[in-house]
Amino acid sequence: MPRKIRSNYMEQFKFTYNGKTFESKRKCCKYYGICYRSVMAYQDRHKCRTEEAVTHFIELKKSKEIIFRNRKWSSIKTCCEFYDLNVDSVKTNIWNRKCTPQEALEQALETKKKREILYHGVKYPSLPKCCEEFGINPVSVRLYMDENGVSATRAITHYIKSKEKRTFTFKGKEYESFSKCCLAYGQKQNSVSAMAHNAGCSNAEMLEKIVAHMKDCVPLNDMEKDKAFEEQVLYKERHRAQEAFFCEGKIFRGTEYPSLRACCKKYGIDDMCVRQRARDKNCSLEESFHHFMTRKRKKLLNNPEFEYHGTIYLSLKACCEELEISKNSVVSRSRRTGCSLQEAVDHYVRRKECKELD
Repeated sequence: MPRKIRSNYMEQFKFTYNGKTFESKRKCCKYYGICYRSVMAYQDRHKCRTEEAVTHFIELKKSKEIIFRNRKWSSIKTCCEFYDLNVDSVKTNIWNRKCTPQEALEQALETKKKREILYHGVKYPSLPKCCEEFGINPVSVRLYMDENGVSATRAITHYIKSKEKRTFTFKGKEYESFSKCCLAYGQKQNSVSAMAHNAGCSNAEMLEKIVAHMKDCVPLNDMEKDKAFEEQVLYKERHRAQEAFFCEGKIFRGTEYPSLRACCKKYGIDDMCVRQRARDKNCSLEESFHHFMTRKRKKLLNNPEFEYHGTIYLSLKACCEELEISKNSVVSRSRRTGCSLQEAVDHYVRRKECKELD
């Protein structure tokens, strides 16, 4: 394109505003720090001249500018970002209190300063952030402060020391807590504690007893060689297949199964339901299993039909009458020993046969 034609082509895009000539309208908008597309959209919407649209956005920009602490800011948002404040909170404060932006900003900075906490030479933005750093509960810290009338520093120190005292040593290894140790061996702390309480022994003794019934059971950080996994723990599923299920209660005393699943399968109970109830009710697996056994026993007693060795009887009572044994004795033995009704019937049938032989 010849120079003269190119010059004429560029001339038609030049834009003059407020006595100053720009190469284009876009260059003008950039100079004043406003959005070119917004200017064009405003001009099209209001059917006005470009100069009027540019003036509108320049005045709008100026209306957003604030002076805070002897410095001009393009907007409240820019000022809040510099001081690390929540712009939405500041704007809400302006609206609710009907105050100036400067007053809202000063109040936000004062609130931020009150929330900051200095602990051992390190400044934290808030108490929860400090507690998060040390792995302690901020709610507990605040309660300790209110109940004892002490400073945040003293309350934090108290809970850090309490956390250190909670360390638990098992099989020559120190764990952060008893809960962490239980998790390392695929156990739930609440279940182990409940079993220990029922058996009248310590948590460590009960955990030792449980681990003794688990074949080749070692915590995950002993099994993994990669240092990246040193702090991880075993998931429960890793030991479920090998974990022996034994009961210390009077109903199942002395009964031991290869696993909870094997025991539940024998009695027709879903082992996942047993585990879920133990978690929900914060009880031992034995107590949860006993609950489902009781429910099943009641269901069988209410069921008009009773199956024994492939034969369907109208009821348990009809079966016992046919076999000439006591129904009450069958139900009592099933409840007392934890066996199924069929096993209880077997027991009294054998007893009857022995008596007849005598």
